[in-house]
Amino acid sequence: MESSDKIFSATANPPAVMQASMQRVCTRLKSLGFELSKMRGLEFFAREGDWQTISYAQKIAELDAWEIDPKFELALRANFPRARIRIGNSFELAQRKEFAGVFDFIVYDNPQGVFGDSKQYCEHFEALETASLLARPESISIFNVNRQPFNYHNFPDWRRRREGFYKQANTSLLEEEFILDFYRAYFQARGFDLREAFVEPRHENYLVYYVAALTKRES
Repeated sequence: MESSDKIFSATANPPAVMQASMQRVCTRLKSLGFELSKMRGLEFFAREGDWQTISYAQKIAELDAWEIDPKFELALRANFPRARIRIGNSFELAQRKEFAGVFDFIVYDNPQGVFGDSKQYCEHFEALETASLLARPESISIFNVNRQPFNYHNFPDWRRRREGFYKQANTSLLEEEFILDFYRAYFQARGFDLREAFVEPRHENYLVYYVAALTKRES
């Protein structure tokens, strides 16, 4: 892996608004004293990497990108020619010993709704469990939180999964205070302490990044 300024070539030109939110995240992390330039990052749901990965790839030392759909491979490799790219199921890749505790900066650009061959996954709910496997003793995890799902009434399976995960009877609108409190408790229950945590708006009013700077507690 080469230095961060050689990790990617900006062949794609996604909407600036989609890049700006991740750029704001990186700026805030830098202001809080985190040295992204020394970190090994992982994009868990990479696709082509042209909407958000491209916004932080220059700022980190190394990049791994995992994508299940081979149709995105050529564009992904073109956008990040020096990255370590794996085409496969990210949930299965996360179980490999070679990836145990090696990442400082993990981004879950998770889909919305329910997905997977058997509809076994929902949002970041299952993916986020892999942080315990993948993260170094000190790390940053970033993932999408849907504050206010669009046309929610049309997706009863999604609604039920959200209600079960958040343990709330109504998950049509998640307030920022609830989000911050919920994920603090979530990570603490899984052996992490939060050094920092914040929410950054991503798209209109409904989608935000949750950013967690984590420290693993010694077992």
